[in-house]
Amino acid sequence: MYFKHITLRNVGPIEKIGYDFLFSNDGNPKPLILVGTNGSGKSIFLSYLLNALIAAQQVAFDDAEVEEGKVYKLRSPQYIRNGSTYCYARVNFGVGFSCYEWQLARPREDYVKNFGDPEIDSSFGEIPLHETSIFNTNLINNPVEVSKQFNSNCVLYFPANRFEQPAWLNAQNLKATAEFIERTRINRVSNRWIIQQSPLTVSKNWLLDIVLDRASYDLKLASLPIKDENTQQTHLLTVFQGYIGRSANIWDAITKLIKLIFRTDENVRFGIGPRQNRAVSILKNETEFIRNIFQLSTGQTSILNIVLSILRDFDMSGASFEKLEDVSGVVIIDEVDAHLHADLQCNLLPVVINMFPRVQFILTTHSPLFLLGMKTQFGDTGFEILSLPAGVRIGVEEFEEFQSAFDYYKESNIFRDKIKSEVEQSQKPVIFVEGDYDIKYLNKAASLLDKQSVLDQIMLCDGEGYGNLDNIWKTCGNSKLAIVFPKIVGLIYDCDTKKVNSDHYIAKKRVIPTVSDNPISKGIENLIPASRINNLRESHPHFFDVTPEVQKTVRGAPVIQPEICEINKSEKRNLCDWLCTNGTVEDFAQFESVFTLIEEIIGLSNQQVVSLEDSKQTTLNDQLANIQANSVNSAHQGNAD
Repeated sequence: MYFKHITLRNVGPIEKIGYDFLFSNDGNPKPLILVGTNGSGKSIFLSYLLNALIAAQQVAFDDAEVEEGKVYKLRSPQYIRNGSTYCYARVNFGVGFSCYEWQLARPREDYVKNFGDPEIDSSFGEIPLHETSIFNTNLINNPVEVSKQFNSNCVLYFPANRFEQPAWLNAQNLKATAEFIERTRINRVSNRWIIQQSPLTVSKNWLLDIVLDRASYDLKLASLPIKDENTQQTHLLTVFQGYIGRSANIWDAITKLIKLIFRTDENVRFGIGPRQNRAVSILKNETEFIRNIFQLSTGQTSILNIVLSILRDFDMSGASFEKLEDVSGVVIIDEVDAHLHADLQCNLLPVVINMFPRVQFILTTHSPLFLLGMKTQFGDTGFEILSLPAGVRIGVEEFEEFQSAFDYYKESNIFRDKIKSEVEQSQKPVIFVEGDYDIKYLNKAASLLDKQSVLDQIMLCDGEGYGNLDNIWKTCGNSKLAIVFPKIVGLIYDCDTKKVNSDHYIAKKRVIPTVSDNPISKGIENLIPASRINNLRESHPHFFDVTPEVQKTVRGAPVIQPEICEINKSEKRNLCDWLCTNGTVEDFAQFESVFTLIEEIIGLSNQQVVSLEDSKQTTLNDQLANIQANSVNSAHQGNAD
């Protein structure tokens, strides 16, 4: 049940917005992030989306959170933009669903006499002559489809004022135990809530249900015949085979997310206390780590609430679940960075969002660091930033608060000292590759191919995609910068980028040679031998997306379109983890070509450094001062423009 389009006219500070929500080529929704100063209309934008969801919930179920006929956001002519005579909003979502609202400064009859018809769409004529407003939908025309959409998706809204009282503030939370959820089992009752204000208690009780169902329904046992050598009689021995089923899948997904939140590869999981005290704790290596989940930090609780609520609501919908990538729906979060430390904003929250590729995230934020983290996870085109109130699409670096924060930082001694320290301490050539998976593969290959000595001579860095490698190339291809930086910067592109090897000042661009007979033609995975790829297609088919060979007719002649095999985007991490754990020398033999490129770059660097040293005419401190002054002047000039 994805949002497709929203139109806003003269709503609060927003004059005019017509926005089409974006989707990737595979149909997955791209996250939308709303930015802007306080009072720019971010929460108002979200409120119209929420009103649409509440209206749909009222059609599908009898236990909606808002009374039927009413909406979550207050409907009032006070929301008409200053200087305007009306406001209008329309939201299109789901399978042809739409909601729309009008607010007029006068009753429609008087309005038309004084101002005429706004001529936006025909719904203006639905406003009663003596009324100033209307809220209407077409949902009532298809209640079966509305229910179907709710019963196959998670639908959640996290308000900006969401909060869980920590144990030190609320002793009741510390003493509270998990309880089995009592659900009303009658038609048109969902037992679900869109608005998630303080959901940890509900999620805690849901975890207890998952544990019980996993133990009761997903436990798999087998009978193994054992022959008694003395009596020659055969006895059946019961053997535990593990847990297989829906609740087991959910439990595994929860465990995966918990490890992600605590950023550890150790054995971390939820623990449920005995029936005398069913507190929900967190165990690390089967030892109590967090005695009660209400003792978590506010930031950890905030992220935990998001992931547990998504899984809980999707589970309650009854939709099929095997892995995180199955979860679909809409999640709206106002002030998504609330309560989060800068590290969690940048390095954890975007990763969590990326774990749910079929969920449409619509978020607001004031955090430049969160946007930088999103760019790292999704690239430049994998998500969208909409700046309000103008409704203009912008890039990360165009975010007003990012530029303000950076301007303050540039004028600080910390910035100058950090650059100086990095330049002075950078004794190794820096090699950028396209992603962090490339780094993991190369580290594994170095250990198997006896190439660790090569990696020890360089700094291997994540270039965050080939597009960002291009940006590094442009930056480093600068004669003035070459005087300041004493070492070479190498850029190693994957085989499918259609780049060519090139040298320019301190930058050295190299492209990994293509293995032509490999079924995987894109990415560093092209170096994995065809034999291993074919084996994994049999043992781990979910790693791959395969388009079978087809015959088509081109200008009357039959043409065979060969099979196309690609790594599933959501499975790249899992494939990398599997190979780095189980891969052999044969699996990584073709990575030798990458080490050859690195050695080539290093070999060039010594001669280059000599020529650069001869060209230095000022001290390092003077150069840094000039760079900082130019940067600040450019920023001031940009503001003046």
